[in-house]
Amino acid sequence: MDILKKTLVQIEAADRQRMKKKENELNSLLKTPKGLGIVEDLAIKLEGMQKNYRPKKKMVLVMAADNGVECEKVSKSKRVITQYVVEAMSNGTSSINSLAKSFGADVKVVDLGIDESSDHTGKINLSGIIQKKLMPFGTNNILNEAAMSYETSVSAIEIGIETVNEFVKEGYNLFATGEMGIGNTSTSSAILKVFSDLPLDDIVGFGSGIDKKTLEHKKEIIKRAILTKKIDKKDPIDVLSKVGGLDIAGMAGTFLGCAKNGVPVVIDGFISAVAALIAYKLCPNARDYMIGSHLSCEPGMKYIMNELNLTAPLLMNMKLGEGTGAIMMFPIIEAACRITEDVRTYPDV
Repeated sequence: MDILKKTLVQIEAADRQRMKKKENELNSLLKTPKGLGIVEDLAIKLEGMQKNYRPKKKMVLVMAADNGVECEKVSKSKRVITQYVVEAMSNGTSSINSLAKSFGADVKVVDLGIDESSDHTGKINLSGIIQKKLMPFGTNNILNEAAMSYETSVSAIEIGIETVNEFVKEGYNLFATGEMGIGNTSTSSAILKVFSDLPLDDIVGFGSGIDKKTLEHKKEIIKRAILTKKIDKKDPIDVLSKVGGLDIAGMAGTFLGCAKNGVPVVIDGFISAVAALIAYKLCPNARDYMIGSHLSCEPGMKYIMNELNLTAPLLMNMKLGEGTGAIMMFPIIEAACRITEDVRTYPDV
């Protein structure tokens, strides 16, 4: 808890004076005022994080863990798929690895609670990932009990913070958030339901590609999981521990760690956005370092972005997770950093 408390105190708001100066500089360039739209907004936001910010080393930081609610058949995929995808990430053969190669970024995976007992072949190799396992079989089934203890939730957040701290020391200064954990659209939806009390029809989506019958079953499981618990919605960590997941907690720590270090971090899809919402509720200043990417197909996504007062500019019909949407913002971020370097100012006429 000491690491989390110390981090929350250290997170400063973005520098509004630098942002105003950058806005004036952009308005002096030979172009239509605000003609580059969101690209200019990004340039201003990045300047608020760091003076003359430029991406140097880029990373997709993936938090991985299994979720006990998977056993309720709320997903099209079985939990062993978590291992298969993470193994692919570790050896460079997953979707996020392919995109990372295109954009010159590295991919790192943290194991917070992957259930390796579900590998009945004994052939899955997870040796290439960062081992920080807090629960050997993943979280508990939220239908029957709390996902994890309050203390475990804090530990997972702190692992996210400390992981960012270490990579920043190695020179990384642009992060995308990623996750892997079968069943995590259910835990994410449960968290958003507690925070917002929106109708489940407005929150819960098809996740891994379930059919309409399974979707209704998924909603019922989430409803029952919430009703059977006494949850303090004013305490984000209590919400996380009761109906959340280790991957979400680790990503919340990623957002807080990036904010503490003054570096930008990109939100991926719905699950990542829920983690961003938790980080924001723990420390509102953390939002100043968050950048939206794509508008996930999950219906609850738009409500979170509205709550965070952030835009998700990429409409790409993406629903994979892993950080695949977030990394698509990397070239746009890099482009935003170049505008005032390359574009001439208006002549004196």
